[in-house]
Amino acid sequence: MSLLTVRGLSIQTRTGVSLVRDLSLDVGAGEVVGIVGESGSGKTMTALSLLGLLPDGVHVSAGEAELEGRRFLDGPRMLARPNATMIFQNPTAALNPTMRIGAQLVRLLRFLDRSGTDGSAGRRRGDVRERAAALVSSVGIADPAAVLGRYPHQLSGGMNQRVMIAMAIAARPSLLVADEPTTGLDVTVQAQILDLIRATVAQHGIGVLFVSHDMGVIAQMCQRVAVMYDGEVREFAAVDDIYHRPGDAYTRELLASASDHPRPEEVADGTRAG
Repeated sequence: MSLLTVRGLSIQTRTGVSLVRDLSLDVGAGEVVGIVGESGSGKTMTALSLLGLLPDGVHVSAGEAELEGRRFLDGPRMLARPNATMIFQNPTAALNPTMRIGAQLVRLLRFLDRSGTDGSAGRRRGDVRERAAALVSSVGIADPAAVLGRYPHQLSGGMNQRVMIAMAIAARPSLLVADEPTTGLDVTVQAQILDLIRATVAQHGIGVLFVSHDMGVIAQMCQRVAVMYDGEVREFAAVDDIYHRPGDAYTRELLASASDHPRPEEVADGTRAG
């Protein structure tokens, strides 16, 4: 049974320019599904639409989406707040530069306490700052007290991305949308962030919609992948099928341009992992 189901999603600008056309895909619980394609293919717009975060002048013009069997998107109408969170591709820009990390996490946790978004309405489990420290510790930050006292600009990109992941899982989402989460990170830090996302999926059993332009990262992370070009899904299949039996000419071109990246079997046997 699908956790997320999207059918016939179309996205346009206010002037009628089509950005995404008739997109359909699904994500299962505990599954990582990729969306891959070059810049401008519609990947990020698709991801943003599912959380009601499209920029001004851009809107959903058609389609519907359900999460855990509950419809939350019906054409241009966002019917309900989906139980989903997002990891953005530029964590330093996504975090508030004027607030310390600890203050941002405390504000988030207090909001979740009030709203019950994470299932904890009316239940205060210990000191909120202690909970913030435990949250950042859970994403592999060795000195949470020091990190809580710093501003985003005082942390590395990889450390800020860990903070973003901590904030994303704080609400106990069913679906995590990751939009190019390793952009701008060096290879070692990129591998650490990918490992953290995999561990998060395994621990919490959530589904992940993973947006990337990198076929090597897709091979490492995803069970299935939708290949996008010019606003359309050209192919949606298991990663092994995409790599070994691509059915679309654009998919073959994309693979040819990424021939130096690991294939799924190389990731599985560890010959080119990381």
